[in-house]
Amino acid sequence: PDGQWIVSGSWDKTVRVWDAATGVQQAVLEGHTGDVTAVAVGPDGRWIVSGSNDDTVRVWDAATGVQQAVLEGHTNSVRAVAVSPDGRWIMSGSDDKTVRVWDATTGVQQAVLEGHTDAVGAVAVSPDGRWIVSGSGDATVRVWDAATGVQHAKLEGHTDGIEAVAVSPDSKWIVSGSWDATVRVWDAATGVQQSVLEGHTRKVTAVAVSADNLVIESTDISNVAIRWSMSTWTKVDNTAVENDAVSASSSLSLDEPQWLIQRADKSVVMIKFRDHAVGNQPVD
Repeated sequence: PDGQWIVSGSWDKTVRVWDAATGVQQAVLEGHTGDVTAVAVGPDGRWIVSGSNDDTVRVWDAATGVQQAVLEGHTNSVRAVAVSPDGRWIMSGSDDKTVRVWDATTGVQQAVLEGHTDAVGAVAVSPDGRWIVSGSGDATVRVWDAATGVQHAKLEGHTDGIEAVAVSPDSKWIVSGSWDATVRVWDAATGVQQSVLEGHTRKVTAVAVSADNLVIESTDISNVAIRWSMSTWTKVDNTAVENDAVSASSSLSLDEPQWLIQRADKSVVMIKFRDHAVGNQPVD
């Protein structure tokens, strides 16, 4: 959260921690027996959460790199993880079509949120802690009451699977990115679709909202990242990464969103719209 570290997960089954300023690798966290498909960091920066094709969620001490817990319950690959703003809960989405909620302190499963009819590839929590948001291969975004686990809304409009979701810092807007190459914005309170942002030509893999609630950024599976104005719902600018990008993730630890894009050549490039490619570190 303080912007000092970058955390990445890889097909090599590891989680790696990097110095954000220098790009130097600080730690390799080993324990997963399948591809690491998702990572998140607790709000106080003390622990790291990872999800994997080995069907587990794992919790790591960020200072030492020691594995603290293995959360078992999913019956298929874990595709997404998130942490509640107060650090009490871990959320995970899986190919088993469920979202699961875990006690971050004890590792005990607290709830299983069922309703999606396809793999859950994205999860997020609203900054006010009221809502859990999930996106699925069933082309829906679902909003769940974080306190009760009851489904609050089903957001329909995308025409293909959803790979990314985010909630604005003021908890007013939900943003989703889809294989249909669109980014959609929804009113979090009513579930009404506010805007369809068109500009990508390939699957959208990640979305984020700036800390000032003024900008949405999105990236797709090809190599393009786009910045959108939240006042006009129009494209502001875009950038591209050389070589084919195979995955991307967003970070809101800094005032300006940044993107980590894993390229086909196994390197990770960090891009920001102010200075574009500021770091490039190979991944084993």
